[in-house]
Amino acid sequence: MKQVELSATGLAKRFGARIVFRDISLSVAGGQALAITGHNGSGKSTLVRILAGVLRPTRGEVTLSVGGASVNPSDRPFRCGLAAPYVNLYDHFSAAENLRFIARARELEGAEERIARGLEMVGLAGREDDLLRSYSSGMRQRARLAAAVLHDPEVLLLDEPGSNLDDAGRGVVRRLIRESLDAGRVVLVATNDAAEADLCGSRVTVG
Repeated sequence: MKQVELSATGLAKRFGARIVFRDISLSVAGGQALAITGHNGSGKSTLVRILAGVLRPTRGEVTLSVGGASVNPSDRPFRCGLAAPYVNLYDHFSAAENLRFIARARELEGAEERIARGLEMVGLAGREDDLLRSYSSGMRQRARLAAAVLHDPEVLLLDEPGSNLDDAGRGVVRRLIRESLDAGRVVLVATNDAAEADLCGSRVTVG
């Protein structure tokens, strides 16, 4: 993977009269992980969505550079992988069908190999053809993790990744973070869980 860096300068966000946060700056290079911490309702998820390029800040700038060249802001969502409780998959599709839908939308080569590798990584091999409506909340979270890395993104954003997961599922999250860092990805983890935050080399607190 090419050299990657994600940086943000002077980020602020407000919804109407409510100020969510102001003046957040950060910089994370490929192979590094940053924990985003803060109390519930502090704006962690809002910051994650801004960094992923799916929500605009009120003020400030986010820059993603790959191989020394800045990525167009409109392309940033396609260079990021996001796993979060609010990322929806289709209940009437199986896990494999959900991943195939994403692969087609992204026009990914080697889709079946990617899908099989992702499902194996998160422990859903053998259940890949079951409809998502039959999954537990923890299994759905595992499917979101597989979807987040299907396209081999340069940046991986995990918002409360251990939510609804048992100890084995949290082990999947730890392994995903380690493998992503080894691959040279930028990793950001929004969490209130001390163990998840400790997996990251540094942290920024919101609120």
